[in-house]
Formats: sequence, structure tokens, C-alpha cells
Amino acid sequence: MIKRSLTALTVCFLSLSALAQTSFTIKGKLGNLHDAKVYIGYSYDGKSVFDSAYLNHGTFEMTHETPYPVVALLSVSKDGDTKKYFDGENIARIYVEPGAIIWITSDENISNFESSGSKSQDDYLIYQKYMAGIEKKLDALTLEATQGTAKKDSTNRRLYMERFRTTMEERRELMKDFVAQYREMYISLDVLEEYAGHFIDYQEIEPMFSQLSVTAQKSAKGKAFLKRINESKQTAIGTQAPDFTQKDSEGSKVSLSSFKGKNVLLIFWASWSAPSRAENLEIKEMLKQFKGKNLTVIGVGLEDRKDSWIEAIQQDGLGWLQLSDLKYMKNEVAELYDVRAVPQNVLIDASGHIVARNLKGNNLKDKLTSIVAQ
Repeated sequence: MIKRSLTALTVCFLSLSALAQTSFTIKGKLGNLHDAKVYIGYSYDGKSVFDSAYLNHGTFEMTHETPYPVVALLSVSKDGDTKKYFDGENIARIYVEPGAIIWITSDENISNFESSGSKSQDDYLIYQKYMAGIEKKLDALTLEATQGTAKKDSTNRRLYMERFRTTMEERRELMKDFVAQYREMYISLDVLEEYAGHFIDYQEIEPMFSQLSVTAQKSAKGKAFLKRINESKQTAIGTQAPDFTQKDSEGSKVSLSSFKGKNVLLIFWASWSAPSRAENLEIKEMLKQFKGKNLTVIGVGLEDRKDSWIEAIQQDGLGWLQLSDLKYMKNEVAELYDVRAVPQNVLIDASGHIVARNLKGNNLKDKLTSIVAQ
């Protein structure tokens, strides 16, 4: 009987210990709000957490769990109405982490918060300061676009897009430098994952990942990211492009291998994606200078409706070969080439090797010029 009791107590203590290792508490003082609610939302390992707590003269407290640092959204509804949470105004983004007791103070607008108790949040503030200059530059470009000054004519649009892309490349370089400089910070894993984007360049990202802290690498999130990195190796730059067969817009089967000896540009796009449509029109203009060259262009549509796909091809006047299996984001060619978002592209040279991925604007034009000249 005593042995059973001891066993039960051991299990209980182990459970409490595991909980202590993953739980965090947020305590806050938000002005003098009363009969209002603060909401929290975050996710980890495919799980979503959503909860709320009442504010009593501005104070609240909530306890939850996460196995590693994640960004949580906190929002305030002054009348407690669930329809008004996360409305885009009264919102705070903050890193929560296992074992932390986090204090938040603010006026009645939680977006003005200050915090203590989360090392990852302190590290994130360092990152924000590091990126402040380039973010300000991007904000100005976004404002220019919304005011319509970047849309006057096709020449202005191209010039604007090149400036935007150049600025985004500057931002990516800063992110890369941050990860190299602050590799011991757990948040560098998140920065690296954003830097890698939807397409992971194995040759670049794997060495960067291997330099992160052991804690970050061995976390559940780190292991999942490493799995993606290793999967990307199969279609990395320099590898032989995997063959595929898919139906064209008229229902005929087309194989990549039928273009042996040709340079091939695979364009992954979708009729429902505005950025895809815009980039297709840009590429359409660019391809005029490669007419008659050793270059085959193949569009791969991530579609689920044939009528929408055909309509978009006709509306945009896309004169190159179009393929789709109408399986939407599960398109077999997209999965084969590790494409998880559109627009993207893959450039294959005449020997059948992948020589570039996801190039845009002048970078794509320069690379096309170099390979068709060979």
C-alpha cells in the first residue's frame, strides 16, 4: 500500500515538474480598466492556444504552457466582447517562454506596453532596434504604394518594384548578419526561419542553422526546421532537376524530360494569387528579349478549378506552356520541388541541373542572359 502511494506521489511530482518546465505566467496592469477582457493567442507544434482573463481595475493574470519561446498576441476588449479582440489596434506582440513570470504594464492601449521577465522578449527588442532603420525604409515604400505614386505607368511600376526588392534584400542581409552575431539567442532561430522563407537554400541555410545554440537546434521547433532544411537538399541548386509529368491546359501529358537540352524556367503561380499575376506580367515583358533563344518557360498552376486557371491564363495573355494537376497546394510538381507558396521559380540549365531558385526582376533577367548565352 505504501509502495503504491509512493509511486503515485512520484508520478504526481514528475507531472508537476514537467508543468513547471513548460508553464509561464503573465501578470499585467493596464491603466484602470475594469469589466474588460485581455485575450491571448499563440501556437506551437501545430497546437493553437486561445484564452482570456478579466481585468480588475487594470490588473490581470493568466498561466499557460509552451515548450519553447513563441510570439503571443495579447489584445484588449474594453467591454469584454469577443468580437472585438485582435482588431489590429489594441494589440501587443510579446515573446512568452517556459518558466517565465512576465510583467506587462501599459495604459489602456496594450500596444504601448513595457515588459519584464521574458529573456526572449528582451532579445527581440534588441532585434527590433537592429532592424529599425530598414523597417522605416520599407514603411516609406509601402506608403508610396498605397498612395498610388508607384502605379502611374509600367515604367514607374518596374522601377518601384526594383527599389522594393533592393530594400528587401538589404533587410535579408541584416537578418543574416543578426543571426551570425547573435547566434546564442533563441530568437535567432525564428529570424533564420523567416530569412530562409518558403524556399530553403540548403547550401546557405544548413551552415547557418548549425551555428545556432544547441538549445535552439534541439527544441521541437528547431528539429522541425532542420527536417525542412534536409528535405530541401533534394532540389538544391546544383542538383539534377527531378523529372515530372503533368497535364497541360488542354489535357495532354507533358514531361520535363521532353525538353532535354533546353534551358527551362519553371514558374509556380496561381490564378488566386495577386503577386503571382503581377509577377507573371513582369516576366512576360522580360521574356520578349529572349525570344528565339534556347529557353522554355513552363507555368505550374497551384489550382483547384480549371475554369479559373484557364481564365487567368487568357486574361494575362500568358503564351508559355501551362501545367496543373488541379490539386491546389498539393500540386505534385510543387511538392517535388519543395514549393510551399507562390510565386516562385526554378531555373534549370541545358544539362538538366538546377542553377537558380526564386530569382526576381533584374536578378532573374541577368541569370537568364548568362545561361542562354552559353
